[in-house]
Amino acid sequence: MQRFTKALAAIMLTVAVVCTACTKDPENGGDNNGNNGGNNGGNGNGGSGGSGVELPAGMYLGVIGFNQQLYTRPITRLDANTIQETKQFIENLSMGGATLLYHSVNTSLDMLEANGIPKDLKQVAIVNFTDGLDEGSYTFSNYNGGAEYLRAITQRIRTEKVGGLEIKSHTIGIQGTDVFSYDMNEFLDNLNGISSLADEEWPAGYVHHVTSFDEVSEAFEAIARSLHQTVENAKMTLNPPAPEPNTKVRFTFDITTTDYNGANQSQKYIEGVYVNGSDGIGVLTNVQYRGVTSTSGNTVKAVRMERPFAIFEFEGMANTDGSEFNSNTIAHLQEWKYNTNSNGWVHNTEFTNSGNTEITNNYYSGMIMLNLDCSQSLGNDQFRKLRNYAKEFVDVLKTN
Repeated sequence: MQRFTKALAAIMLTVAVVCTACTKDPENGGDNNGNNGGNNGGNGNGGSGGSGVELPAGMYLGVIGFNQQLYTRPITRLDANTIQETKQFIENLSMGGATLLYHSVNTSLDMLEANGIPKDLKQVAIVNFTDGLDEGSYTFSNYNGGAEYLRAITQRIRTEKVGGLEIKSHTIGIQGTDVFSYDMNEFLDNLNGISSLADEEWPAGYVHHVTSFDEVSEAFEAIARSLHQTVENAKMTLNPPAPEPNTKVRFTFDITTTDYNGANQSQKYIEGVYVNGSDGIGVLTNVQYRGVTSTSGNTVKAVRMERPFAIFEFEGMANTDGSEFNSNTIAHLQEWKYNTNSNGWVHNTEFTNSGNTEITNNYYSGMIMLNLDCSQSLGNDQFRKLRNYAKEFVDVLKTN
């Protein structure tokens, strides 16, 4: 069989983090299935990317299956319905001829730059899975051959931005059966050419060169999890009875005694002066932290009054020794009031350990495009695995 026929079977999976859907192939003017493409297409739209339309926060995903043409599922925000629809689209893909590797990556870049930007966008990426060879992509462009097309893609990946963010392009590469020894330079050039340069997030680089097909699943999972940028927030809620205005109070974490002036032994506490706000809501002023920190700052207003209790929430709690702030940290939580007559701390027997902590993971938005090479050389068994890996990739993303 001719070499171009073998290359038709090359596998590629490109995952590009994107916003909304392009339903046309930006270069060839084709329809949503990549049909009717001519040879007089443009060379990519360049620019900083993004249509200027702000989208709701979330994870956005589109899919392209490609062989001799492109089959596109519009980019949509992942929810219970679109997740299942996306996975069904992947399951319905079938193998065919040709391997439009460069054309698929270039189309992903165009799609990224043509769409709106979700709120709190932190990740824009392309992830490629390929056996490293391309056949025929340049015929859908004005480039003089594949090498010129590849150079243009490399330039776009490493210079263009979406929503002010760099586009991170991963490549999962496996040497296909049609990659012979004399093809290795082309194979390696492709892996590097469609990938981003190494950075602090992936110091080993964005090329994931695997030697067995089963390793593909692990690579996809690692990449998918990296697309989640999170901020862990430890929030502590305190429910003390509202003290008299201008009372100094101290909440200790590390002592069990209730003796007079026992609060002086504490090395881990929150202290402040309780006052009534003009709206009748209690406020802790001049708040000091020892052994712990909080992003709530030095003035903390009660989130509500459940009379006679004042409900305070302290965001971003952390232990200064680097240990995790959790329910164990508040196991011995106590409240003390400073008695100005005796100049000492008095344990508040009316305060029970009403504190509690809530750990939340706040995810930022991402834009994703999944491009699946549907060429014949993969064979039925490995193509089935590829579709399963792609669906697992969607499952990891849906945790956002």
